[in-house]
Amino acid sequence: MASLKMLLIPIMALAVLVLSVVFLVWSELGLNGNFPPWLAWALNPLGISKIYNDLPWAKPLQDYLVAQGAKSNFGDYAYCLFMGLAITIAAIAIVMIGREDAEEKTVLPVKK
Repeated sequence: MASLKMLLIPIMALAVLVLSVVFLVWSELGLNGNFPPWLAWALNPLGISKIYNDLPWAKPLQDYLVAQGAKSNFGDYAYCLFMGLAITIAAIAIVMIGREDAEEKTVLPVKK
């Protein structure tokens, strides 16, 4: 069980990192890679804007948000969706890490 937990926690940490660095930025951009001019000068030569423009799940995500009632501001809805997912994954990982520590610290040593 401990080895499974030691495998799951880094995977969850990586998932939260990817959600935070890639998907939250993408949703802030309005589900495209059109960076503002003050940032585009640095990211366009690196090809980062092209990566964001070519994400294959943009259209299905927009279709999902429309089906749920979103009429505009898809980026705002997607940001909330990704943030909630990242917080949930992080909370589960924190509980997995903290459970054993909490149990060990609550046991008082017996004096002989």
